[in-house]
Amino acid sequence: MVEALLRFLKEYETVLYLVLGGGAFISLRALILAWNEWRLAVFGLEKELIFQRIRLWGSFFILVVLIGLSQFCLVSFVAPYLPASALLATPTLSLTPPSGIPAPTTPPDGKGTASPAPPPGSVGCLPNQFLFTFPQPGEQVKGKVAPRVTVNFSDLGFFKYEYAPAGSDDWRTIAADNQIRIDYELNPWDTTALTPGDYQLRLVATNNLGETLPPCIIPVRVLAP
Repeated sequence: MVEALLRFLKEYETVLYLVLGGGAFISLRALILAWNEWRLAVFGLEKELIFQRIRLWGSFFILVVLIGLSQFCLVSFVAPYLPASALLATPTLSLTPPSGIPAPTTPPDGKGTASPAPPPGSVGCLPNQFLFTFPQPGEQVKGKVAPRVTVNFSDLGFFKYEYAPAGSDDWRTIAADNQIRIDYELNPWDTTALTPGDYQLRLVATNNLGETLPPCIIPVRVLAP
């Protein structure tokens, strides 16, 4: 239920801000007009009726502002820290490279130009197309690390990046995106609370048909802060 609400707020963020802005403008204008009428009113009963309108429009204005602030906080501060699966549908893993996302190949006859080799120490990464540009495989990191990636598929659906202790399948999503990125800095990975040692970083991408590319995985070593 919460995930569905956050998806709705994220998807229609601009529209909702426009609607709330219009509501705030209308209620504030009515509140100002009612206040001016109340100041000019002479009779007590007239003042009382106008004051009821002031309370009504004032309450409506406050409600609209509170809704707008709540949406801003949820979209800006809550949604980015939820697992990517809560905001984006994660399709079933397919080991077949999807259309438009070719796997590296070597000509069978040994002639021609083979696809560039993946970075040493990495698994499933495609040079210039699907890889971590920072850190490099085996690199030592500490504190808050902002990985950089290239995710360059013409039919990209979305991608996410995750981490797990070395040799573990306990992957934890850090962030997700649905745009083509070239050497792009991702949300920071905070390693300060982790036990120093060997870890893995993983990129997972799907195309717009829901097909999943074999992940790009690199090893890194987390040092004590």
